[in-house]
Amino acid sequence: MKRKISKFIIILLSILVIVTIVPNISTVNASDIFSQADDWLEKGSQNPPITPDEVWKELASIAQMLMAVGAVVVVACFMWLGIKYMTADPGGKADVKQKLIGLVIATVIVFGGLSIFTIVVNLFNGIFA
Repeated sequence: MKRKISKFIIILLSILVIVTIVPNISTVNASDIFSQADDWLEKGSQNPPITPDEVWKELASIAQMLMAVGAVVVVACFMWLGIKYMTADPGGKADVKQKLIGLVIATVIVFGGLSIFTIVVNLFNGIFA
């Protein structure tokens, strides 16, 4: 009996969802979509394009903050792994050395991130400009 009631409720809810969605779908036509897209493109063409100098002004403070946080995290991780290396047995030292490889790669990414970002921005400016 409970299964029949649950099936009936599911069917009823499905019918209600279909009844509410179908009229909304039928009111959309292609000409409205194209006219809205054309309006959006016209609004974008009226505004001047964003220059890289404007972007750098906005991103400079964020980049400096991220570099400071990254530097603190990297130093803390090196200190933590250094302490673990000094207190570990020979088998544990091998594990710490493996983790140090990943930490060195992360350090290069953190401190080279701004350079990598600059290269990517200049590359895309050359391609899409």
